[in-house]
Amino acid sequence: MNKIRNVEMLKIMFTFLFCLLALSGIAMAATDTVTINVNISISSAIEVEPATATFNLVTPGIDTWPDSLGFTITNVGSTNFTTMYASVNTYSTEIVNPLVDGVSTQYRAGGFVVLMNQTMLDASSSNWRFVGRQEWNLTSKPAAFVPDTDTQSYGYFGNNSKQYFWDLQNGTNTSEYVDSTSPHIYYCNESGAEIRIKLYPINGSSSSYDLSGGVTTYSSPSSQNGWGIFNPASTGPLSGYCVAANWNCTHIFIYQWDQDSPFDQCSGEWYLWNNGDFTPTDQWWFNMTVWVPKGIPAGDTSSSLLTITAS
Repeated sequence: MNKIRNVEMLKIMFTFLFCLLALSGIAMAATDTVTINVNISISSAIEVEPATATFNLVTPGIDTWPDSLGFTITNVGSTNFTTMYASVNTYSTEIVNPLVDGVSTQYRAGGFVVLMNQTMLDASSSNWRFVGRQEWNLTSKPAAFVPDTDTQSYGYFGNNSKQYFWDLQNGTNTSEYVDSTSPHIYYCNESGAEIRIKLYPINGSSSSYDLSGGVTTYSSPSSQNGWGIFNPASTGPLSGYCVAANWNCTHIFIYQWDQDSPFDQCSGEWYLWNNGDFTPTDQWWFNMTVWVPKGIPAGDTSSSLLTITAS
């Protein structure tokens, strides 16, 4: 009987072990691998925040200016940039002399915008620079001003609290006949054209309108797409600025940050970024405020677009 019982016990044990082996075989994991490859396409994209800048109730011609607004540029694309610059569409949208009617909406807001690069260490006025300030020919001649023979236009350059008198003289192409009502075209973007601006601001004396001396002179422009591009001077109220004169002598364009054609022909433009690779997720900063010169009528101006270009 004991032998039979032992045999039965062995059968039970073998059966139990077999079941354990079978169960352990079901629980074993099987593995394999998949190779993942991802190729990123080239995407050139930046984001500028905030998307709107509003300056309310700005008093013209004051020594101080509104608090500045800070902006962040983020590389949200997949490629590196090496330079970034700013431009405004003032010159292409403010195409009628706003001095004629004295209506605020004929002025474009971009003409008052000044920027400061984050690399600049202080907020002195010399570090704030116009993106694109357009100055127009006066509608009447100041009593103290005596124009030269070649003078075609004259006006004021205003930064914030000061105004400086300038004139624009035509180039060599001055005798082309058009018709009996408009006998000549005056080319202020050609060889021989000059811009003169007084070294000191309007101060109530006739000498501040005397452009025969005490001036900075811009000469020898490069003719580009209807503009005469003058390289910056080292003295005067426009020191360091690039200046462009429209071919028809009606206005000048004063700029620092604009690298768009044809204004990229000037040697004095500045960059918002020019420090090597600006890689994806990198950020950079700039500040903006406005300088509203004296003589700007009250009310809303027409809005402008500030464009940040990375390349």
